[in-house]
Amino acid sequence: MPKDNVLNRHLEKVDEVGLLDLLILIAENFKLLVVGSVLVGMIAAGLAHVAPERYVSRATLVLPSQAPGLSHVFAVIKVQTPAQAAELMTSSRVLDPVIIRMKLSEGRPLDIARKDLMKQVKVSADPAGLLQLEVTSNQPEQAQTLANAVIESWLKSTEPTQTERAALEKLLAHAESSLNATRRLIERLSSETGVVSGKTLDQQDTGATLTAAADLQTRYLHETATIASLRGGYSMDVVEQAPTLPTSPESKPKGLIALLSALATAMALLLWILILQAWRSAAQDPSLAPKLLRLRNALKLR
Repeated sequence: MPKDNVLNRHLEKVDEVGLLDLLILIAENFKLLVVGSVLVGMIAAGLAHVAPERYVSRATLVLPSQAPGLSHVFAVIKVQTPAQAAELMTSSRVLDPVIIRMKLSEGRPLDIARKDLMKQVKVSADPAGLLQLEVTSNQPEQAQTLANAVIESWLKSTEPTQTERAALEKLLAHAESSLNATRRLIERLSSETGVVSGKTLDQQDTGATLTAAADLQTRYLHETATIASLRGGYSMDVVEQAPTLPTSPESKPKGLIALLSALATAMALLLWILILQAWRSAAQDPSLAPKLLRLRNALKLR
């Protein structure tokens, strides 16, 4: 039988560790697995205990929705969806001004400072239009200050461009003109003459026309208010809950950290034991001596 086939069969035999062999290995190295895992778990729990406290400032924002009947307005300037706003809040467009304003770079490159700040800022979006902002820091006041700075920078980023603002000004002028015309019409219909456009209206016609004019007035009032608010970008009105001042640090899952660390250590130790067992088994086979020698040379284990 060719040597290569013998080698391959032997390696397959080594790789296929049966359940019984695995149990034997665990039993023989039980103390190492238990002591090593418990020791690493205790160290991880201790490190978590002495790690700096983390404070979280939370804020809630409510984004304006695209009201029906104003498609011509939102064709000029797009209202952000919750997902888009959440993405923008953690982008360089919003975070870089915060870093510069609060001098957070401390001599580091801007991209490094941005990555660190991104780890502190978390934004979750709700399809209903709610944004939940969480900012973490070592100090409660710092967490609140950072949260306010992120919100202010994001609000500034929503300001329309010069082209968009010019288009909104035209729409606002048209809406205000239509609103004034509707008001004049209502005043005329409300007068005692009941005459409009040279025709005499009976009481029923006057009432129906007044209702239609009132609906138009409501529409134009809403349109002028919406355009006026969009002209300057979002305002602090979207902040439903201002950033909180944390009164206590976030609780640390010390037990979970210790458990996960212990399990990871146990798996690593078991893998190492399996590798050593496979090495010893291979070392006892003379036919594998050349292969092992090449492996030792490659790993510089002479």
